[in-house]
Amino acid sequence: MRKWTRRAIIPAAILLAIAASLFVCQRQIERGVIAWRIFRAGAFTPPALASGESQWTYAWRNARFYWDFSALRIAREQRQKQLSPELRPLIAELNRRQLAGENMQYSMHIYREVRWRLNFTPDIATTRARIAALRQSLNQPQLQTEATQQQTDDGGWGLGIDPGVWYLRLYYTVEDGLSSDHVPTYPLHLLDRINSPAKLDAQLDSALFDDFTHTSEFKREELDETTSAIMRLLYGHKLTGYTFDPHLADAMRDYIEKWQNPKTGCWGQWVVDRYGRVWKMDDTGITFHVISDLHGQVQHYDRIAKRLIELDKLDFPAGPRMSGRYENHINWDFVIIFRYAWPSLDEPTRARVRDEMQQMLDWCLSQSLQADGSFKTSEIDDTLGDAQMYGVSFLRDSGYFDPAKRFWTNRSFPDSEAVRGRIRERLEATGLGDPSLREAYDDLTAK
Repeated sequence: MRKWTRRAIIPAAILLAIAASLFVCQRQIERGVIAWRIFRAGAFTPPALASGESQWTYAWRNARFYWDFSALRIAREQRQKQLSPELRPLIAELNRRQLAGENMQYSMHIYREVRWRLNFTPDIATTRARIAALRQSLNQPQLQTEATQQQTDDGGWGLGIDPGVWYLRLYYTVEDGLSSDHVPTYPLHLLDRINSPAKLDAQLDSALFDDFTHTSEFKREELDETTSAIMRLLYGHKLTGYTFDPHLADAMRDYIEKWQNPKTGCWGQWVVDRYGRVWKMDDTGITFHVISDLHGQVQHYDRIAKRLIELDKLDFPAGPRMSGRYENHINWDFVIIFRYAWPSLDEPTRARVRDEMQQMLDWCLSQSLQADGSFKTSEIDDTLGDAQMYGVSFLRDSGYFDPAKRFWTNRSFPDSEAVRGRIRERLEATGLGDPSLREAYDDLTAK
């Protein structure tokens, strides 16, 4: 009996080894497919051939970059598979409470940090700890109220966010805290970190140059939100009571000009490969923020529009889709860019823009907008407030409600007022306790 068992162990071990090899091969094949798709997407401008570098070496290093970059997506999918079962019920409860009219701003701050960590950082232990903090926050009503208020220590907003995640504190300070009506109560020492041209360049460079092979992080969101928030501070209408360095606004414009990809006109992450070479990524969302926050004062609109149309079938951040499907959030980015670009476009490009805009609008009205006047939550806008805010923003700025904004078509939309009424009734039924729901309502009803 014992001999038979020993004999049985050998083929079992062989089968196990074969199974393990097949599993490893399957993972490698999957990663190879992802690397090939990244290459085929064409969202990156590769570095130039170095002096004395052979074509073979150049091709090998480029292939190695796509292989390395594919690891970010594989790792992200593994984290989501591991942590999403814990997170999804909390998001559902957050949406339920927003729908009931409850202020959930403290929880939203924590959730925004969780989402960043889950998608872009490898630290699973910290992400899981922040998910636990999100769970606890659902039963802390006093903190939900306090999260709408300015903090006394550095003058920023964003209670609930880890103090080390500076860019998110900055984002909520500009997005939800500062206003055009009054100066904040406490000094904004949060901004001291960027208040000289040298400090500004250092902060932006730390996000722009992404040495992902060493950090296993992808800094795309940090770059996007940091640059957008700073531009809104320097060129927008927010009252800060803060004394900015007199050279800071010019330094930011110089940085934006240096950052723009001269071949495509777009902006995006600069990714550093294992050989120290820089790859320039074209990014729809970041390009939108630069154009919007600079109020359209950028160059090369003809290149930008043509490039975005080339990327229209790609997933975010390069293109307007998530898992192959449109998203109101990203469609809205396209609308704003196309509106600014329209006077600079030739007729063939305008025809392609019209076709793209019509497809986006058709998708929004048939797939995203629901019979009760709400918009579906989605992969990128997975909270109720964001889904409603970006659905309304897209319909508003595409001109669906207002012919004066219908820059791209002469079509009429006879059902638009009935649709607006349906959306308004649904928003009013929520009680508008969430800032995003309130913003959606204000945008929908503004004259």
